[in-house]
Amino acid sequence: MFTTKIEESTESFGRFTYEPLHTSFANSIGNGLRRTLLSALPGAAIGYVKFQQADHQFAAIKGVKESALEIIFNLKQVRFKATGEGPFRVTLSAKGAKKIYAKDLTGDVEVANGDMYIAQLTDDKAQLDIEAIVQVGYGYVPSEEQEKETGYISLDTAFSPVVRVNFKVEEARVGRKSNYERLILDVWTDATISPEDAMKTAAVLLQNHFAMITEGKQAQLEDSSATAQAAVKEAGNPKAYETIIDELNLPSRVINALLRENIETVADLLERGREELTNLKGVGKKSIDLIEEELKKMDVQLD
Repeated sequence: MFTTKIEESTESFGRFTYEPLHTSFANSIGNGLRRTLLSALPGAAIGYVKFQQADHQFAAIKGVKESALEIIFNLKQVRFKATGEGPFRVTLSAKGAKKIYAKDLTGDVEVANGDMYIAQLTDDKAQLDIEAIVQVGYGYVPSEEQEKETGYISLDTAFSPVVRVNFKVEEARVGRKSNYERLILDVWTDATISPEDAMKTAAVLLQNHFAMITEGKQAQLEDSSATAQAAVKEAGNPKAYETIIDELNLPSRVINALLRENIETVADLLERGREELTNLKGVGKKSIDLIEEELKKMDVQLD
């Protein structure tokens, strides 16, 4: 009988055991869950920041121990518990000699790690005013791929609420048979979501994608990509449409962004086209340039 066991559970760490599994299934399930946990769960983080006392991120602020750049580094580590799609606006206003922590941020979204250090005001006359925009998103988005917000500094943003995932496979016995496997999976989160909820969410996401096959939706997807496949063949490389995007030399953040949109092959890329791809979350102009470079190697052009 298959069993699921929670070996250990805290606000930010969980250890889960699944057994018995047939040979090779532990690795298949472990890899699938790990990838989904790290890239497909939504999280909230600061995407833009504005200082009243500084015009740019390299400026020093009078009466403040840290530079604007150091404060930004600390703000990037603040985590939020978002109950909507956002974006959310948070502000911080401090005067006089004191230390400032994430709990001093006020706005429309709850701070999860309020004890996160932000900055220190060293003068009784010092003042620090910060305004930030908290976004809800997936994975990692570099600042150059963020849409520009007038008056704000764009940040490199790590959205994923799952910090780390490890798994290992052990032998498991069922009666006299020992050719079964046990999957042990460790999950660390930022405490904005419990490891157990993160696991359930990842499992549901995978289940929904497999349902596309079991419910016959896969055939529809194949039919809809016929135009893209024909375009590839006309380009002189009839097998290129079968290439999965994992085989392309692309950064993991780009691959994850494409997979979230069910873009799994070169044919899927061509079907979407340049304009639609550019509008996808996490896929900016720089990503499109990288994709086009890989397609050129296969004599394929993105329209």
